[in-house]
Amino acid sequence: MGAVRVDLESVDHDSAVTALRRSYAAVPSGEPIRLAKRTSNLFRPRTEVRTPGLDVSGLTGVISVDPAARTADVQGMCTYENLVDATLPHGLMPLVVPQLRTITLGGAVTGLGIESTSFRNGLPHESVTELDVLTGSGEIVTARPGGEHADLFAAFPNSMGSLGYATRLRIELQPVRRHVALRNVRFTRLEALTDAVAEVTATRSWDGVPVDAMDGVMFSPGEAYLVFGTFTDEGERPSDYTGQDIYYRSLRRRIRDTLTTYDYLWRWDTDWFWCSSAFGVQHPVVRRLWPARYRRSDVYHRLVRLEHRHGVAARIE
Repeated sequence: MGAVRVDLESVDHDSAVTALRRSYAAVPSGEPIRLAKRTSNLFRPRTEVRTPGLDVSGLTGVISVDPAARTADVQGMCTYENLVDATLPHGLMPLVVPQLRTITLGGAVTGLGIESTSFRNGLPHESVTELDVLTGSGEIVTARPGGEHADLFAAFPNSMGSLGYATRLRIELQPVRRHVALRNVRFTRLEALTDAVAEVTATRSWDGVPVDAMDGVMFSPGEAYLVFGTFTDEGERPSDYTGQDIYYRSLRRRIRDTLTTYDYLWRWDTDWFWCSSAFGVQHPVVRRLWPARYRRSDVYHRLVRLEHRHGVAARIE
């Protein structure tokens, strides 16, 4: 990896911020503020709002990556999918990458996020070192842990947009390897599972092997699994759960597994955890016919939104 900052030419951040401020100024006084965005990871129906939303169309990219400092300047509407695409070529990833591709960095900070590296790295906002915020006065202020806007920096996580909108965030990155070696450990007693979580959190290892990532799945109170992940450049041929195989089912039949780091980060996205079964996508015939590019959480979410709007399945039932 080089020791220079890498600027990504496609991002015109200043123009994007200008468009955002212009759209904010155009919202009539007393009307609710919302973001005019195409994607959402909220599963509940949303009330239609006629007020024009804030123009965040230009705030979807990575401004720069600094491989030497292991930091990235990222726009608020940048999805983790785009963020990872920019950092992995440098052998780096965000300290925490939430499970779904279209979760945005700004959303994970203002609404909180979590994933399998959180036992050692905390939540996404804990890797933010500074952020630019559009405040209620229409100004852009830079908030850091110390200085004039330290209170805003401290209060911004989990504020759900009530304190402003993050246009730029500087985050820490961590080095990764090409693969993630997985150990799927079954527990028949939940007390034993929680004891194991406490042990791994304290020692960052299990059975003498380092643990870089940890998550779990419970099929029943008597059948639960912890998945311990270790970054590595070694290992067997990686599995592929973007095709016919389904990730969560593998926990029951494989004690050990290997994924590329990229596929590991999105292991839950292909089938929206296990919810793709609601659309028949886990049926072998349907899965062969359903294009792989549409096996994504945001596609399933759009189908749910269409159902909320038109109620086709409800009328059939």
